[in-house]
Amino acid sequence: MTGGTEAVGEKLLEQVLTKTPRAGNVVTQRTLEDQQIDSVTDISRRVPGYRPNISTPRQSRNAIRGVGVAAGGGTGSPSDTGYIVDNVYWSFAGFQWGDLIDLSSVELALGPTGTAGGKNTNVGSIILHTQAPSFEPKTTVKSTFGNYNHFKQTINTTGTLIEDSLAYRFAGYLDRGDGWIKDPSTGSTYQDTNRLGLHLQLLGVGDGWSDRFSFIYNASNEHNDYLTGTIGDTSLVYVDGTRPSTTFFQNVIKKLGKPIWTVDPNTPYLARSGRDPTHVFMLSNEFNYQIGDNMLTAISAIGYGSFRNLGYSDNQLLQLGLGSGSMDTYLMQTSQELRLSSPKDQEFEWTTGLYGYLEYGEDRMHHYQYGVDTAKWLNNPAALPDLTPWWLNKTGDISFAAYGQGTYHFDEKLALTFGLRDSYEIRYSANKFRPNFYYGVPYTVWQQNAAIIAGGGYGWADSGGETKYHNGVVAVFNPQYQLNENVLIYGLVGRGDKPQSVNTQNTPTYIGGVAQSFKTAFARPETSWDYEIGAKTNWFDGALISNVNLYWNDLYDFQITQTKVQTSSAGVTANVSYLGNAPHVRLRGVEFVERWIPFEGLTLNASGAYTEARYIDYKDGPAPADWGITGGPATIPMNGTRITGMPWWQVNGGFNYEQRLGNALADLGEWSNQPVTGFVYSNASWFNKAQYTNPFSLVQYWQPAYVMLDAGVGLRTDDRKYSLTLWSKNLFNNRPWSSWSPGTSSAPTTVGISTQGPRTFGVTSSITF
Repeated sequence: MTGGTEAVGEKLLEQVLTKTPRAGNVVTQRTLEDQQIDSVTDISRRVPGYRPNISTPRQSRNAIRGVGVAAGGGTGSPSDTGYIVDNVYWSFAGFQWGDLIDLSSVELALGPTGTAGGKNTNVGSIILHTQAPSFEPKTTVKSTFGNYNHFKQTINTTGTLIEDSLAYRFAGYLDRGDGWIKDPSTGSTYQDTNRLGLHLQLLGVGDGWSDRFSFIYNASNEHNDYLTGTIGDTSLVYVDGTRPSTTFFQNVIKKLGKPIWTVDPNTPYLARSGRDPTHVFMLSNEFNYQIGDNMLTAISAIGYGSFRNLGYSDNQLLQLGLGSGSMDTYLMQTSQELRLSSPKDQEFEWTTGLYGYLEYGEDRMHHYQYGVDTAKWLNNPAALPDLTPWWLNKTGDISFAAYGQGTYHFDEKLALTFGLRDSYEIRYSANKFRPNFYYGVPYTVWQQNAAIIAGGGYGWADSGGETKYHNGVVAVFNPQYQLNENVLIYGLVGRGDKPQSVNTQNTPTYIGGVAQSFKTAFARPETSWDYEIGAKTNWFDGALISNVNLYWNDLYDFQITQTKVQTSSAGVTANVSYLGNAPHVRLRGVEFVERWIPFEGLTLNASGAYTEARYIDYKDGPAPADWGITGGPATIPMNGTRITGMPWWQVNGGFNYEQRLGNALADLGEWSNQPVTGFVYSNASWFNKAQYTNPFSLVQYWQPAYVMLDAGVGLRTDDRKYSLTLWSKNLFNNRPWSSWSPGTSSAPTTVGISTQGPRTFGVTSSITF
């Protein structure tokens, strides 16, 4: 919140937009603060091609160029997309949870990473830079009031502890508000806000060295588990024109004698709705020491997250618990990096280092937690209330890597960057299933076990532990040529690597209620070959910037859910889904960034991303549900089809206009007799339509195109000590669905609740002293 931290973000923006020979974008501190950007979802509306897809504290499909964690993957699954905070890579989605309150900038880095430090990713990273401690004392207090009874209070304070030697920064927030989905049966609201967090930093400096310590804590206790809403009865139509013999609504009435309460996804009736207590700790330390002209950097980090999910997705006031429960996750990661770098702006610039990483995670799944209606639904009295087949999953990852990257400047125009990284990974997986059987009841343990399997759950079983080893190589070749003072052109050839993903769906398979075998424990490693070419141009002393980047990215052994046919000893077959690999997927597209400052005070921005994602070789793709007829195939060739669930186009456009008003408020009193500036901003993010159904499904569903419009108007003093902003997010109140399903005889037609949120508006004031 100081001029110094603002300058850091502005410098990074100019560097990325005009000098870095790679595609990317930056959101500066001033934009973050003025436009009330306080979440990764807000960030995604400013940098096309990045989609956080956050649904619960532990669940995110953080994606760049359409890919991230493998579909069907979870704990123990590496991502093609990286998430980095102050030079530390954080693997698990839950580390992204919490409000953004003290950033100096957010950077989108595109293309393969890892040869210059950190952990490697295939398609890029979202990088958060927080404000460092300052020896200049400054405190900013910010208050926000908005609709849905929203209240948020933040503080950001920095200053000196030991003169010229030790500085501190402390930032904290409390954020509360009602949810935008209301349950008439209980009065509860879902997707509410109830969280707090803090960030404590210390910065020590001396002769030739500096040390920056950081501790982050985020906590929440919210209703986050209502993720799918009912929009009607079963609408499944098979490819032969038939329908299920009975629909879900018919079964509810016939089996349970209960009414249907809602077909409005924004008005659910939930009989069991728990909160999700979450605690996230992130601790890091960066030590820099000057050795001659070179810099030695040591980055140490450890993090821990506790993510409990206590809600259920059963609707219509039902208590079935057949896959509608959730899971608890506990995860720890630690990393250590040693890096030695040369000075910048010399003929040959280089960096080299060692990186170590350790991760251990546990999932305690209770997806199946029977309720008072389960026995009638299954016609099985042994399906007792609260009977739960606990599914215990353990994952581990140990990684060691050595890397190096150098840039040789042949002259003032031509430079060549090349990098190499070698990583050795050891990954572990184990699953066991431990139902909480009841004793002293009329039903034996074996009858209860059979009732669990009949409902789709898993009886007493143990996969044992399995370990995989992998050596992965990452390389980049990145030439650049400065045509003139206005135009930089560049190219990129990169090889990326993603190690095995743990198959958290490594469950026993049952045919006729009899256990057969476990699924595979791991998906194979994924290899990426990325080819890019681009140009960065700036005109009129930087007033006009126009950048474009084209890429072609081949992903081999792409990690994704697959289906296979399993046959029992009696010759009975069943379709089995598991985390596997598609032999070849291709991403290709174009990205652009435009900025124009026609005159002082007005900035116009535009950016966009076109992403074409297709299966090139995927002969054994899972057949859609409407092919599930007698004799129908379990798999279907997907060669040449598009990857569904993502818009191919996203285009952003916006402006920010500031006008100095002088002492316009002088008549209000002596306190207001100082120069002020009025400002107004707007940002519109347009998302093209997205296909949510298998391309071979008889009935197709496309999420229509939509626009997310954010806007605001405000007034602040020229020294930025006082500020008042009236703002709105999602002004058009668009609530795009995140998925669509036609249902079955055991489920209605449903949609995924929007991860973008509703229209919100409010007022934010800040005071700096």
